[in-house]
Amino acid sequence: MTHKLVHANDAECGLPLPGLDGTNPLGFLAALGTLQILAAVHGEPKVSMSWKNCSFTWNPVLHGVDGNKQLVASQIATHLQCPFQPNPEAEVKRQEKQTAFDKKKSELKRAVDDLKQRGLRGNERKAAEDNALAPIRVEMGKLRTEWLAALRACVPSLELSLGKHLNATRDELRQAMLLGLEESSQSQRKVVDLYSAFGSDSCSLDKNDQMEATQFCFITGSGHQYFLDTVRQLITNLNASRFEEALFHAIEPSDEKLSMRWDPQEDRRYAVMWSDPTASDNKAKTNWAINLLAYLGLQLLPSIPIRKGLRTTGWSREENPTWNWAIWHGRMSALVVRSVLSHPCLVNKDIKRDHIAATGVAAVYQSARVQVGNPPLHKVNFTPARRMA
Repeated sequence: MTHKLVHANDAECGLPLPGLDGTNPLGFLAALGTLQILAAVHGEPKVSMSWKNCSFTWNPVLHGVDGNKQLVASQIATHLQCPFQPNPEAEVKRQEKQTAFDKKKSELKRAVDDLKQRGLRGNERKAAEDNALAPIRVEMGKLRTEWLAALRACVPSLELSLGKHLNATRDELRQAMLLGLEESSQSQRKVVDLYSAFGSDSCSLDKNDQMEATQFCFITGSGHQYFLDTVRQLITNLNASRFEEALFHAIEPSDEKLSMRWDPQEDRRYAVMWSDPTASDNKAKTNWAINLLAYLGLQLLPSIPIRKGLRTTGWSREENPTWNWAIWHGRMSALVVRSVLSHPCLVNKDIKRDHIAATGVAAVYQSARVQVGNPPLHKVNFTPARRMA
C-alpha cells in the first residue's frame, strides 16, 4: 500500500467541508460517503481527501474536484438521484404488496404465540406446527417475493430492494449479491460494496437462516424505523441545496426522524441529558443529508466472515463492541482509505503511535455501541468519541 504525504498546508489547497466533524462517527462516515460518491463521479484516482485540524475537531478537505460548492452538491444529488420519485403506479403496487406481506407476518406471529400458550411438547408440538404454521410460512414467502419485486421498481439503487431491514435470509442475500455483481463494473461498484458492508452469506443469526448484519445497523424496527427503508425515504426527501448546506455550513441539525442513529447526540438517556428526554420540546434532531452521505460511507467498511461470525471493519468483537476510525495525514484516495481503515493496528487494545504513523494515520478515535432498553422496543446509539492515539 502506498499513499502520498504532503506538507502541512495541503488542506488549504482543496475544498474544505466544515459541515462534517471527523471526531463524530456520523460526520466521519459522511466524509467517507462524500469521497466515495465523488470518486465514482470523477474517477477514483483523481479525487482524494485530507483532513484539517481545527482545534477541537477535524474537517475533511476534498481534492481533485471543482471548487464550485453548488456544482459539487449538484453532482452528489445527481449521482444519488435525489430527490427520487418512483412511478406512482409502481409505488401504489409496492405499498399494496408490502401491506399484504406485513399482515401475513402478523398472522404468523399470532399463530406462534397461540402454540406457545398451548404448551405442547414433542410430536404434538411438531404436528401442530406443521398444520398451523407451515401453510402460513409458505404463503408469507410468496408474498415477500412479490413485495420485493414491487419494491425493486421503486428504488434508485438495487441494494435497497433487499427489504426494509437487513433481515434477509442468507440465500436472499446471496441472490441479491449475484444480481448486483451482474450490474456492476470496476468503476461503478456501489451496490456490491454496500452488500459487502451489510453482511456475508456465510453468517446467519438463527435457525431461520437470517443474515447477520453489520454492526452499523442501529435501527431495526423500533419506532417503525428500518435501516434500508430509512435510506429509501431519505433519497426521496433530499436535493442539491440540502447537500450544499450540510457539507459547507456548520449548522445545528433540525430534521426529525429518518436517522441512522450514528450521531452520539441522539443518545437520549436520562443519565446523559440536562432535561427530560421524553418532553415534547426535547426531541432528538438530525441532518438528513449527512445521514444519507454516511450510509454511502459504508462502501469503504466491508464486513467479513470469521470463525465466530461476522466482523465489520474497525469493530471489536467484545460484549460491548466499539468502533475505531482513523484521521489520516495528507491526501488519500478512496481505495487507499479503505486499506488504511482495515489495518489491524487500529483495533488493537494498545494502539502504538509509531505503528499508526507508518500507515499515514494522524489520530484514532473510538465510540462504543450501546443498547438502551430491551428488544423490540430498544434503541441503539454511539457514545461520544474519545481519542485513542
